[in-house]
Amino acid sequence: MEEEKEDKREEMKKILLIVSILIFGFNAHSITLKEAYEIAPAQGEYDKYLVLETGVTYTGGLLIGKIFDPIVADLSGQEGLNVRIEGNGAILDLESEQICISYCNNKLDIDNCVIINGNIRYRGINNPTGTEIPTGYVEYCTFYEPHDYAIRLQGAGGNITLERNIFVDATDTGDDFTYLNGSPMEWLPTGSNVAISIFYGTYGVPTLLDNWSFHSDEEINLNGTKHFVELCEYG
Repeated sequence: MEEEKEDKREEMKKILLIVSILIFGFNAHSITLKEAYEIAPAQGEYDKYLVLETGVTYTGGLLIGKIFDPIVADLSGQEGLNVRIEGNGAILDLESEQICISYCNNKLDIDNCVIINGNIRYRGINNPTGTEIPTGYVEYCTFYEPHDYAIRLQGAGGNITLERNIFVDATDTGDDFTYLNGSPMEWLPTGSNVAISIFYGTYGVPTLLDNWSFHSDEEINLNGTKHFVELCEYG
């Protein structure tokens, strides 16, 4: 048993070394992710199909869909789109921002990226004004020191697949914020690699397949809630 644990630790160290080389050794040039999004063409079922380049760092976050405006107590902003991000090993330095598909019935599919300094969020709502719940998948991505979480399913879950991703050292940034008023709430702790919605009956159950969650701090790594956790979304 101890030998098996040691083998896993050594394998994780090798993965972290590879990630470090990718981040610091192949940062040839960079553009913003939003710029890549703006020029991306439509293809098949996708309104925006981003094909990223190996060895390029894409910076900043991306919002797809609407936001909740607490002043008017309703959704506002641009309509959502179906988006595919084909990573090809590119680095996404989100610079403390998010890739967020928000309050729409569209899909976000993303694969084969190294993602740092941010997180991916699927944010939906189900109330008397309507149902706006995004779907999609995140596959074969490596998250290194993501902020808050690596992936947060916030009012979403059904028809979302998280498969064969590596989550390493999500950063605890304090309490997360509710979507209704933007206030931090103690029942929304950050620092877990993956946080999914606790309301299965409303938002459905995501599919989790062969993901690997790790924290380099041994004490944190032994805490199961720092790997996969269920959270609410309201305040």
